[in-house]
Amino acid sequence: MSTPLPSEPSTTPDGALSLPPLATPATLEALLSLTPATAPKPAASSATDGLVQPSYAQAQLPASHADTPPLPDALPAGLPPELETQAPLLFIHAGTQESALAHSWLQRMLGNTRMHLTRFQDKPLEQAMQLMPSLVLVDFESTSIEAASQLVAQLRSSLPQLLMVAVGHTRHPQCMLAALRASVQDFLDIDGSLLAAQQTVRNLLQRNASAQTAGPTAPLTALVSARAGLGSSLLTAHLAWYLQQQLHPPAPDKAAEAADKSRTRLDALLVDLGQPGGDCALYLNTPSEFDFLEAAGNLHRMDRRMASSGLARHGSGLRLLPLPRQPGAAHEAASAASTALLQRLRQYFRHVLVDLGGMSQTPLAMDALRQASHIWVLCEQSVASVVATTELLQQMDALSIERERLRLIVCRHDGQLDMEASLIAQQLKLPLLETVPERRRELLQALNQGRLLSAQLRRDPYVQAVTRLTHTLLHSDHPELAAPPASAVTAPRTARWLNPLIQRFKRN
Repeated sequence: MSTPLPSEPSTTPDGALSLPPLATPATLEALLSLTPATAPKPAASSATDGLVQPSYAQAQLPASHADTPPLPDALPAGLPPELETQAPLLFIHAGTQESALAHSWLQRMLGNTRMHLTRFQDKPLEQAMQLMPSLVLVDFESTSIEAASQLVAQLRSSLPQLLMVAVGHTRHPQCMLAALRASVQDFLDIDGSLLAAQQTVRNLLQRNASAQTAGPTAPLTALVSARAGLGSSLLTAHLAWYLQQQLHPPAPDKAAEAADKSRTRLDALLVDLGQPGGDCALYLNTPSEFDFLEAAGNLHRMDRRMASSGLARHGSGLRLLPLPRQPGAAHEAASAASTALLQRLRQYFRHVLVDLGGMSQTPLAMDALRQASHIWVLCEQSVASVVATTELLQQMDALSIERERLRLIVCRHDGQLDMEASLIAQQLKLPLLETVPERRRELLQALNQGRLLSAQLRRDPYVQAVTRLTHTLLHSDHPELAAPPASAVTAPRTARWLNPLIQRFKRN
């Protein structure tokens, strides 16, 4: 009487892909009980919506499986409790005799740790997206090197945050070499020590868990408009530059400069996700050879050193990460990859600003809005802009984005127009944060000279508006640097020019 095998992955009646089966001790016993004499005959392959049903019954274990080294008494039973609470593991295999032996070895090494099984030909990418495992174990054997390498490349492209480890024999150097070329995190040798393999898995999971929770998360401020051409990228470029100067003022001496370099976190980061991409880099005259899509595709290599040296750097120390300038680039980034990248960058910087430009319903823009600490909505003094902004707010409501995070900026403001900023805020039901005056001529003149309006131009109305926005961020997210006090920053315009006049009369 043969031991029944667990049910195999399939599609549900509604067409959704079910999870791969969970490996259990019974599964292991079933695998070990298979011999050429007792193995069930391969059933005719069936398909549901094109999904071929896998079966370990097609792989007969050799008689030498009993020669597998016994489990050492010192080997801990599975992973630590704090790692057991993470998502399960996923073993993707070739469905051969070697795969059955690899599974047996993994079960002995991992103990009671949850592990799901699936084959290369059974849509493992979709199953990984549904399961989101904490670790993917890929079967690298001599007969499946090409399939395993292609699978790792697909997983790396779509889910770059996944930990991937190869399982195979070091006595087959071509397998180990292919796994390393595929950029897996490590290689587990089936012929090696169970204790060493378990320690490798523990270390990987612990580092991954600590990386996800390490350190405070930087605030993320997103600027968005319902229509293109409202100056969102230009305003974000000024705001990021001014904020960088406040977060990292010039060092008075070499000792202070050395202390700044030793800090664990960088200052400000400007992520340009507007279309067309790269406008902020043009305004700041800081070309970037490393873009957002490349960073998302290399998330497994993104650490503080890469964030510091790999991203474009403005003369002030501000880092930039733009989209490529080709149209439609925002649609090419996988949602999971972009979400993980923004989360990772927020661990390395003190403040992240994201320019979304004219809002488009791309997964990239949606991810940025969901993560944003502050969302500043730009609108101009026109009926068309107010209507478009109303529709944008409805889209945000559909995404369950809280209105408490939203503030209104009326840009290109002209005091002589009948549509006042307060009326626009009342119509949109948003708190009015700031009015940015119309200064198109002065801005174009500065841009044509390859520069922005410096914060030293204190009398320029545009500079005054951006300065107030900068101090708003300082007061809300960096109160230790907030100076001058909020009352001085937000003082009425009449008081700002009247006070110096009163002081002059007093001196006379």
